[in-house]
Amino acid sequence: MAYTGNISDYSPSFFNVMMLINSMNISLKDREDVGRRLVSEATGRNLSRVYSRLDYLGTLKENWDGENALPVSKKVISNLKNVLLLSDDNDWENWLIGPDTNATLGLQSKKTHACISIGNDEYSFYTENDGKELSDSHVNFTPESFLSLMRQIG
Repeated sequence: MAYTGNISDYSPSFFNVMMLINSMNISLKDREDVGRRLVSEATGRNLSRVYSRLDYLGTLKENWDGENALPVSKKVISNLKNVLLLSDDNDWENWLIGPDTNATLGLQSKKTHACISIGNDEYSFYTENDGKELSDSHVNFTPESFLSLMRQIG
């Protein structure tokens, strides 16, 4: 859909994502490819839900829980939005996203009950598979490795 000049025709998260894309150090062709993909995929039910959820979580202020919780770090929100750029709608079908009190986000799979905590530069995870625990802490964040983990344990 071409831009009509009416901002109300588009969700705010779409514009946030487009601003993020334009701020990335990638070629114009890659920006256009990602933008084209967003137009066709960002309307997917799960991707739209996650974009909206991240937009909301990014608005939380200090003490959002009444117990002096920190607001979610803008870098954490940006990290997950970078993962969304690489993911498909079905990658997010079973994942719930919630704020943690230390400015991070937590993800939990409704399907496998796996948990991932994502921070500014690292993430940690825990899952149980066939009675065996699988976990790691302080894993260096890259959108590709994070998405791969989600697909593996989710």
